[in-house]
Amino acid sequence: MGRTQRSRLVAMAATVTVIATATYVPAAWGAGDGGASADTAKVADAAAAEAADSEIVSTVAPVLKPNGTSSRTYSTNEMRQIETEGGDPAVLEYWTPERMAAAKPLDAPGDPALVKRMAQDLAADLAAGSTAGPASTLPSSPAGDLAEGGTTVTRPVGPEESDGAATNSINRWPITVGKLFIGGYGSGSYCSASALNTKSKRVVITAGHCVHSGRGGSWRSNLVFVPRFNGEAENKTPYGTFQARTLHTFRTWIEKGGTNQGWYRDVGMITTYANGRGQRVVSAVGGNGLKIDQYYRWPTTTFGYPYNLDDGQVMWGCQDMTRKSGVAPRTSLISGCNFGEGSSGGPWVWHYSDRTRLGYVRGVTSYGTPQNRSIGSPHFDSAVRRLAVSTNG
Repeated sequence: MGRTQRSRLVAMAATVTVIATATYVPAAWGAGDGGASADTAKVADAAAAEAADSEIVSTVAPVLKPNGTSSRTYSTNEMRQIETEGGDPAVLEYWTPERMAAAKPLDAPGDPALVKRMAQDLAADLAAGSTAGPASTLPSSPAGDLAEGGTTVTRPVGPEESDGAATNSINRWPITVGKLFIGGYGSGSYCSASALNTKSKRVVITAGHCVHSGRGGSWRSNLVFVPRFNGEAENKTPYGTFQARTLHTFRTWIEKGGTNQGWYRDVGMITTYANGRGQRVVSAVGGNGLKIDQYYRWPTTTFGYPYNLDDGQVMWGCQDMTRKSGVAPRTSLISGCNFGEGSSGGPWVWHYSDRTRLGYVRGVTSYGTPQNRSIGSPHFDSAVRRLAVSTNG
């Protein structure tokens, strides 16, 4: 089974409405000239279907008024001030250490029939002999199966100012991973998330359901990211707080999230404001790279803040080998981590380095099976690369 560890942390124009949305649709290759053959038409249809499947939707991150029922709008001067101050003071002041500590894990949307099938699939898999286990002890797969190829979208980068820590490997926990706080005004919740190296140096990656509630739902509001949050330390926000500026996810998740047809697009990204020190998130803590590949089997180090372990107050990690899910299409599973609610959005990191505390994100925790026996992640494909590119707009 997976090896799980607990971290040892020492202690814009005219008036803008925050719910305006914009859509990014990948352009199809090779537009025809009107005399297309049947084969060309099939290719065009396939390209159109792929474009629809990977359509990206973005929105200015909603900020609720103190009554908790409506979104705020901002004048041009207010927007400039918010950028200068690193976010809306009302949101930043709301998320006190006490409210962060009291936040509960965000409930993921779920199809009961799907959860039942997942449990049946897992039972059959375990009866046949699971391949899960600490990555260091697992046998090698056939050549190419561990996906040393694939596409590197971005590479990891360290923070602009390193702390120069020289602790041993068991204490080399990432500072890129943290808690994503959501809501407020009586309904505070949280997910896990991590900083991602992109051109803007502002991006955080998490699960899609941590930015949008899925089918029939809405965008999340009042989001702030706290890298390396530690609820047991005197300073719970050692690298500051980064308020969400723009939210990004797939239309497939928005329209089908929580169903068997939506989990493979349960990926969200957040463009953030700078923190109170004027630092962009990747400049402050570094950022993991992004990796996409066709293979489903690879060793991962997975991080998050599962609520069933230490009430989600500290980061936990688990090493495991991924495998393709037989229930939720185009998703992967790992077993034995015992990660419950709250771990959603935490990164699945390939080639995690104890020296740099960085690696490549190839998945995010999306869903779990009963009794926390397994957790699942969307399979990262070219659409996830386009999602990362869209955050730079």
